[in-house]
Amino acid sequence: MATAGIAKKQTDHSQPQPEEEVMADKQYKQLGCLDVQPGGGCGFQVRAETEAELMQLVATHAKQCHKLDSIPQEMVSKVQAAVKTVTVTV
Repeated sequence: MATAGIAKKQTDHSQPQPEEEVMADKQYKQLGCLDVQPGGGCGFQVRAETEAELMQLVATHAKQCHKLDSIPQEMVSKVQAAVKTVTVTV
């Protein structure tokens, strides 16, 4: 008895099969402006591979959006304390 509308895919195991893509977990440093200034920050969020890269992006954000030419040391300490390490599947 034949089954209508159902086709079975046959796999040719004699040919090498392409490797399956494997998703990997990667760790990033993450910070949101509201993490540093809960009552006065903005919705800016940033994620970077290293803390140094994250700090550079934060400095650029502070200058462009909050008109800070430099970040005071007290604010740098708050930023560093608020940085989180997150794992992302890439």
